[in-house]
Amino acid sequence: MYMIYRVRDTVRIPPSLFGMPLEEAALQVLTEKYVGYVHPDMGIIVAIFNVKVNEEGRIIPGDGATYHESEYSVLAFKPVVKEVVEGVVVNAQQYGLWVNLGPVEGFAHVTQLMDERVMFDPQRKALIGERTRRIVEVGDVVRARVVSVSIPSEPTMRPRIQLTMRQPYLGKPEWYKKAGQQE
Repeated sequence: MYMIYRVRDTVRIPPSLFGMPLEEAALQVLTEKYVGYVHPDMGIIVAIFNVKVNEEGRIIPGDGATYHESEYSVLAFKPVVKEVVEGVVVNAQQYGLWVNLGPVEGFAHVTQLMDERVMFDPQRKALIGERTRRIVEVGDVVRARVVSVSIPSEPTMRPRIQLTMRQPYLGKPEWYKKAGQQE
C-alpha cells in the first residue's frame, strides 16, 4: 500500500550545495539519503517531495555544512498482508515466479499460482497449468494477494513478499474475464 507521510527532520546541507536554492539542495540531500531506504514503520521510501526548510541554519564548529530544520513529504510503499496487488512478471523459474510491484518484487511459489499442478516451460520462461493450459510468462500482468511480508533488520535490504494467485479473480485478467462470461 502506498502511503504519504509528513516528516520533520534536520537536514545537513554540505558546502558544495551552497550555490543552489536551499529547498532544492535539501531535496537533493534527502533524496540521496532516504530513497530506497526501508523504514521499519513506513516501508520502502520511494520519493521525497514538498520540502520546506527553515532558512536560519546552524553551523557546527569543525563542519563546513549548515544544519536546517525541515519538513517534507515521503511517499512510501509498505506491502500489507491480504492486500491485492498488480504487477508484471519479471522472472519465471521451475519453482515460481517474481512479480514487479513497483519499488520491490514479490514471489509466488508454483503451489500458489493455480488450483492445479503447474509445469515449467524453460524455452518460453512460462508456467503452464496441466489441466486448463493457463499460461503465466515473463511480461504478463497479474493480480496477486500478499500472504506474507518479511521486513529485514538492515534498512538497505529489500523486504521479502510472498504472493498467492490461487483465489478467485487473481492471476491474469483474462482468466477471470473468461470465467465471468461463462456464468
